[in-house]
Order: sequence, then structure tokens, then C-alpha cells
Amino acid sequence: MKKIELSSLSFNPFFKIRDQWALVAAGDKENFNMMTVSWGGMGELWFKEVTTVYVRKSRLTHEFMENNDYYTLVFLKDGNKKALQTLGSKSGRDMNKMTDSGLTPVFTEEGCPTFAEAELTLVCRKLYHGDLPRESFTDDAVFEKCYADGDMHTMYIGEIVAAYAE
Repeated sequence: MKKIELSSLSFNPFFKIRDQWALVAAGDKENFNMMTVSWGGMGELWFKEVTTVYVRKSRLTHEFMENNDYYTLVFLKDGNKKALQTLGSKSGRDMNKMTDSGLTPVFTEEGCPTFAEAELTLVCRKLYHGDLPRESFTDDAVFEKCYADGDMHTMYIGEIVAAYAE
């Protein structure tokens, strides 16, 4: 993978996250975790190019997101849907994600986790994180559909500080 300029990217962010899915990963070479995400966004906030990702508190990745200043948003090449399905449905507490996913970990110049199978990796410096409080939901149907079990998301906003492409 080589480092690229953000201005060279051209894609539909709705398709990229919702339909193609991505991995969010956090940690370092000694200890990291990742999970599949299909909810999130990209845009500009606070005069910075940012990503927004959501991680449930019950996920092992949540601990890594909380304990690290950086995370990566990783889009895999075509042909990796099975790995994305596995990493989105199984916890790192219950399986060895590296062995079971078949992915090959590599690390960016910033020391952040990504994978040899990535077509695009966005390195993000965490700017904000906050839990989604029940009292802030204005649509009860959304809350009931997504959070009836009480397993809430934490929202993370990260400044894109580097991008890597194959």
C-alpha cells in the first residue's frame, strides 16, 4: 500500500460504507482488534475531513477504540465478503479473528492496523467520542428497532490524517 492524498479519492461514501462495508480497527502491533461496520459516514466537521463510526459497548473493539488515539477505517478488496461477515458477527473474545478471517495484518507508517487485503485504509485521529443517550432519540421506532436490548453505540469522530491505497 502506498500513502495517497485524500483529494485523489473518488467514490460514493454512502455506497462505500453501507454496501461495501468496512473494518474499523484500533490498537498497535502487539495488540489490536477489528470489526465490520456498515454504519458510519465521511465528511467535513470542525474544518477537518472526518469519519464517523459507531461501536456497541458490548464489542471488544470498543475497548480498543476507547484506549487508543487512532483508528483505521479499512475497505477490503472485492472477494473478502466472507471475512467481513465473520468479523461482523463474531467477537474477538470468542475467536482468533486473524486466524479465522484469513486476513493478513500490516501496519501503516503511523503504526495503525490495516490489512494486506485492503484497497483503501483511512487513518483517523480520534477527535470526539460519546455515547448515544436514550433521551436524545426523537424517533421511538428507531430506538426500539436498534436498541431494544439496551446495547448502545458509542459514536467516534476521527480526523483523517492519512490515506493508503493499493
